[in-house]
Amino acid sequence: MRDFTLTAYRNYLIEIKKSVPLFLTFEQYMLNRETLDSFCLIRHDVDRKPLNALRMAQLEKELGIVSTYYFRHKPNTFRPDIIKKIAGMGHEIGYHYENLSDSDGNIETALADFEDKLIDFRKIAEIKTISMHGRPLKKFDNRDLWREPSRHALLKNKFNILGEVYLDINYEDIAYINDTGRNWSSSKSNLRDKVTSSVAADFATSEELTKYLQNPHKKICFQIHPERWEDNMLPWLTQLAKDMAINSLKKIFNLLR
Repeated sequence: MRDFTLTAYRNYLIEIKKSVPLFLTFEQYMLNRETLDSFCLIRHDVDRKPLNALRMAQLEKELGIVSTYYFRHKPNTFRPDIIKKIAGMGHEIGYHYENLSDSDGNIETALADFEDKLIDFRKIAEIKTISMHGRPLKKFDNRDLWREPSRHALLKNKFNILGEVYLDINYEDIAYINDTGRNWSSSKSNLRDKVTSSVAADFATSEELTKYLQNPHKKICFQIHPERWEDNMLPWLTQLAKDMAINSLKKIFNLLR
């Protein structure tokens, strides 16, 4: 079966549901984490192609699954009509922020920009959790906007945010499975989308991943970029070429760091 299609995604979700039937949004998880023995968190980083995100949200709704969609605030991605539709299906909307990269590392400018864009999002949907956008070809780590402990606490209070998904979740006992770089290995073509976990969750092939999901760890975070999930062959091939080009640039960037 060809990977990175909606058909493949449906099959992955069906396998997860057999062993881990409880799917939560990140907001639900952060409010109830102390009482949970088994769960699946699905995190969609909507970097581009919001229509792909809408299709995935519809598929999840058909399966009775909720997930969280983190949207960038960029012209081709920040689509209020699509965001409203996804929120209306019961999914959580979050802000996929990149303000430190956009402000070339200026904290003050980045915080002002974060606030302005958060206001835009909250005109459309409730925002309770946020996730940094990696921007692998920029030298700034957007998490640094929140990383300093005293500023972190102040910003959560000021902006009424439950948490940042990298900084406010302990992934030690969570299987963190992600498609960054168009593969299922966090150590490959992945500069920033990494967490610290004692649960092995790297897979060489989609067949390995499918087999694992038939008897998975009981706590899962499934991290997905909708832009690369296409059923139609031409856009699938186009995205494949883009992913390969970006992966090559990441390797060069990593060597120059």
